[in-house]
Amino acid sequence: MIASLSGPLYGIGRDWLMWLIGQMLCHVLNKNHVKATWPDYLILLDLIRILYPDNQSLPEPDYRDFQSVVSIAAASNWYFLTTRVIPAIVASPQSTSLPQYQTPIALYLHVEALKSFEDRKLSSIDDYRFYIAWNLVGHDPKLNLPYMDTLFKIYILNSSQSSPSSHMSHNVFGPSEGIPYRSLDAMSAHVKCLIARQYYIEIVSKHLFNQSQWAMVSPGGVESFARLLAYPEVEQDRLKELLSLTETIISKNWFLGAHLLAELFTFRLHRIPTSIRAQLLQQFSGILASPQHAGHPQLYCAIQNLLLNLILQFNCTDLYNQVPKLIDSKMLQSVFTKESEEINKVFILCIARSFIITGSESMPAPWCTDFLTHVMQLTPHGWSASTLDAMPTFMAEWYRAHQINDAYRDIRARVDEDYKKLTNSASLANEQEIVKHFSQPNNTTCFCVFLKLTIEDRQLRSYINTFYEIFKNLLTRSMNAHYRTLAEYILREITLQQNHSQTFMQKYADAVVLMATRYNIIQLDRLLLILFLRPLDEAKTPYVHILFYFMINSSTLSEIIKDFGNIAKSISCDIWSMKNFHEKFHCEYHKKNNERFFMEGLIKDYLQPSMDRCLPTYYSNMCLRLLPIFELIISRMFEHMPNARIVDTVLPIAQTLFRAHAAPVTFLYHTLFVYEKKLREKSTFRQSLIIGTLGNIYQMRKMEWCFSNHFTLYIENYLRLDGDKRPLQSPIFNSRYAIDLLHKLVYFYFIFLNSRAPIYEKNSYQYNIDWRYNEFANPSLQLIHCLAIEIFFYTGQENFNPWKLFAEPFITADVLIPRANYLKYLNAMGLVFSALPEYYWSNLFERMYQIFEHPLLLRCSPTDIMDLLNFRERFCTHTENMVCCFVAVVHSIWLHGSISHLQPFLSLVQTRLSQTIKTENQLLLAFQLIGPFLQRIQTESTKLLLEFVIVPYDLIARVDAHQQSFVNVDTIANFLYHIKYIVVGDAIRDRIETVVNNLHCEKLRSRLHFLCAKTDVSSSIHSQGPASAATPQASSVDSSSNNAPTHGQLKPGTSTMQMQYTTAAMQVPPYGVSPQNIQQHFQLTTGVASSLGSDGNQQQQQQQR
Repeated sequence: MIASLSGPLYGIGRDWLMWLIGQMLCHVLNKNHVKATWPDYLILLDLIRILYPDNQSLPEPDYRDFQSVVSIAAASNWYFLTTRVIPAIVASPQSTSLPQYQTPIALYLHVEALKSFEDRKLSSIDDYRFYIAWNLVGHDPKLNLPYMDTLFKIYILNSSQSSPSSHMSHNVFGPSEGIPYRSLDAMSAHVKCLIARQYYIEIVSKHLFNQSQWAMVSPGGVESFARLLAYPEVEQDRLKELLSLTETIISKNWFLGAHLLAELFTFRLHRIPTSIRAQLLQQFSGILASPQHAGHPQLYCAIQNLLLNLILQFNCTDLYNQVPKLIDSKMLQSVFTKESEEINKVFILCIARSFIITGSESMPAPWCTDFLTHVMQLTPHGWSASTLDAMPTFMAEWYRAHQINDAYRDIRARVDEDYKKLTNSASLANEQEIVKHFSQPNNTTCFCVFLKLTIEDRQLRSYINTFYEIFKNLLTRSMNAHYRTLAEYILREITLQQNHSQTFMQKYADAVVLMATRYNIIQLDRLLLILFLRPLDEAKTPYVHILFYFMINSSTLSEIIKDFGNIAKSISCDIWSMKNFHEKFHCEYHKKNNERFFMEGLIKDYLQPSMDRCLPTYYSNMCLRLLPIFELIISRMFEHMPNARIVDTVLPIAQTLFRAHAAPVTFLYHTLFVYEKKLREKSTFRQSLIIGTLGNIYQMRKMEWCFSNHFTLYIENYLRLDGDKRPLQSPIFNSRYAIDLLHKLVYFYFIFLNSRAPIYEKNSYQYNIDWRYNEFANPSLQLIHCLAIEIFFYTGQENFNPWKLFAEPFITADVLIPRANYLKYLNAMGLVFSALPEYYWSNLFERMYQIFEHPLLLRCSPTDIMDLLNFRERFCTHTENMVCCFVAVVHSIWLHGSISHLQPFLSLVQTRLSQTIKTENQLLLAFQLIGPFLQRIQTESTKLLLEFVIVPYDLIARVDAHQQSFVNVDTIANFLYHIKYIVVGDAIRDRIETVVNNLHCEKLRSRLHFLCAKTDVSSSIHSQGPASAATPQASSVDSSSNNAPTHGQLKPGTSTMQMQYTTAAMQVPPYGVSPQNIQQHFQLTTGVASSLGSDGNQQQQQQQR
């Protein structure tokens, strides 16, 4: 390849290529210990000479700018190969004579600068020269040591004189700023691996189990390690070590290490691979099940928050596919425990969501019943009727058939009885008995009694010693049962109260908040999770929302959330990409709201202060832990649709918190998708959710490019101050608007990304985003999510008909669609529909029924029908018709969608079309629609395949009853033989015999005779494979590691929007015609995109590739 390069090659692209090679060069050579193969790498010297033929030396770059690392990369590679690699080759026993390499003139000044860097032995981090020099010596342990020591002293290590800086929370000492991202980018892969390994060995392994040395674990060091884990070359080894370290922590009951890892995995590792995510669930669920760990309130909250984030950020497709594997590998026994009912219920909610998002709601998986049974046996639970209505039908029916008994029926009587025991005792002897009574494992009413004392304004001083001793005893074991009892008691008190006055609800809400924020007896996030997951009657559900409304409006809690919101609003970027998160965000919050977990408020008010028992906190606070709780609360609100005043209050508060959310757009998309039916007629709620959530992150995450110009203006007007807002009406979503959205997809995928302009000249937002730390892995995923959300926004608008606006223009060849890019727009339409619920594309089947009765189809001669349906040829000759265009539209939608998009076709054929299809033309149209997708159905759903492959024979039998002969006998025979030998085998042989033997058409019956013969061909039905995503996925994303829905991903080797596939090549020649003909007759018509240029003319495949 290098020898084939000729002529001068200029441009900044050569510098980036050299930088990319330099990133991995030392790393690859260090791993390849066979020095005999090292001479193979010297060919890079020839490549450098070819890329840098300049006759003048390139000037030295400005080392204060990151671009200097890229500009000097070629010289760095040359210098490294000639001063490190060649001497090592010459010194080896197998050395051979090597030619002399003279430094290219273009790199002379750069190479001389590198020599000066090495001579001066840089020991301060003033600019990027430090990292350039380090990359050259990273392979040598002795030369590497001074650089490592310098970096560690500045960003990681903590001296003995260190004290908490700026108000470090909970005894956290040392440097607070991590290694800057740009500095890490400037390092080679080998240097980054060395730093991560050194930190793990010197800091984590040595000090993690030594409490006296915990001060060495500085915030800057933890942040630096977390940033290093974002690089694949580091993540691969270090994540495995962290997983093994977690097992050690569990076995040693080490609170400090468990809490640190829980924070690290929660707030700094967003794109955790699915396999690692499942392992973390297994390991940390085991910690919650351990009484030693579960009795520590701070650690419990951190781990609960980690588990919630791990579950809620599961990619829906990955989750749907992983649960069967978890069942088969027996991991469910450890992932789900008896102590974590709420975590189990959240997992079930996410399973239900994955069925809906992937379009598998109507196709119950065989493993689901076993899964639900297993969880029910561990933690018997129930759901509110409104929650069941939002679940897939088969899951809701299962739960209705497995009702549980109410274990808290007498909770009020039990609390009243224990309350009397407490208030009627006065002597010390009675106090000891009371402590013993409330400390019994089967007594879980102490929180309820304390709440009742607070509400009734009793003097707490008389009971403080008693409660202090009781709560101390509770810290030795799990308190889940006490929290559930408290939640049930609160629910019964507020729902059974005859007088639901505002004063009563306000007093109750204030008492609960005081227990959490003033007395530090309970943790609010832990109580709210239980409270909103309890099953309630529909009549009682509104009172929970009312109580929560008063809780978040209480002076204490509203002030805490306000402080958090003010800090979040002052930040112009994502909190995990901040230069100094610990001081500017974490410590700033804790200055005003220093959270406690061990009754510190109670002790401070009534007893002598005790030693600080809180674990060091690097990232967490109550508001961040409330984020996943608010996700669940919003979901419960949309299931029941409470008073508008409550929604208008809760949503802005949640949306303020969502500025710190790791995946707010994904959450918004999932919520709109799952509750589409509930929100369809609730335009105000839906639009408030969309505008409020996007408005809080719109500028911070640079989302201007994701939406249409109309919607962008609408959001920007919303963000203006009240006095500056303009009276803008919501834009009208018409055909022009819909085509503009498709144009945005087409422009982005085919024009912008494929333009010849260098990336650094593409002055656009998506190229100024660091996708490693973004919610989405690439622009494609973000764009399809955002456009779907924009369409959700206009749902319910007058004359809003998605099918008519997006699909009909392609069927009728509307002039709004540029013909030059017709196929690209067609693919964009399929992508958009694949990202939307069934309501948006369900009109497809009504339109299909009309097409089957279209006069053009009925009047066409059977000899010309294949030409009528051939979209490829028709489009090239500008003679396309409504029928072939409709076939192209259907193929586009079904290609990008899941097999759930195809299932309604089966119902349509079995009901309405079975009475409509009477002619050979209609029969071939049905074959043309479904034929190309049979092998995909075979891979994804065996049960559905068996239903689909019977359809062609039923249709043939019906057409045969209405006409005496068939014209396209060979085409029909080829198709049916293809199904038998490639797709279904002998699975439906009895049905085939019945149909074939009763055919009136002798010619067709003779052609199909051999279908009845039993065969040993290995093309029998394959086992059911993993479920496909509801939508295509982004090609650059590993589906196993992405925590977002999977829109935009394509099969390897295809471009982002093109459709390149035909019916699979037949292994067994069909009867009467060659395999090539069957591909010609029954291929996906939209496959023309792979062989047509923008103007519809044939192009060579090699040129496109």
